[in-house]
Amino acid sequence: MRFWCEMLDPSRQALRFAFVGIGSTALHVAIASFLIEVGRADAGAANGIAFTIATLASYLSNSIFTFRAPLAGGSLMRFVVVALAGLALTVAITSAIQSAGYHYLVGIAAVVFTVPALSFWSHRLWTYRARSPAG
Repeated sequence: MRFWCEMLDPSRQALRFAFVGIGSTALHVAIASFLIEVGRADAGAANGIAFTIATLASYLSNSIFTFRAPLAGGSLMRFVVVALAGLALTVAITSAIQSAGYHYLVGIAAVVFTVPALSFWSHRLWTYRARSPAG
């Protein structure tokens, strides 16, 4: 019953999703910075590792705190698909805006105002939607 009450209040979930996103971003930055500065890792490899760890932390936090859903292999796979789609969309948006001759901050602003919202609704409507026992 609590799951359905939460599903009826997207504003509460969106706020929780934003908090988790900020935390996951901070975790990504901390891990990447540590690997680069202390571990002398390549920036690309460090960010790949940081992205993976932050995505898993985000899945755990969003499952428990935001959507109050059980941890399950299916929802994890859907979460990863949405995260990778968000990454691809981020690259596409920033590349297109830079190719059009705009300052890179315009691309970042476009990403900040679109990708998190699309990710939230994708998770809400697909990753964590209520499923029947058969599916």
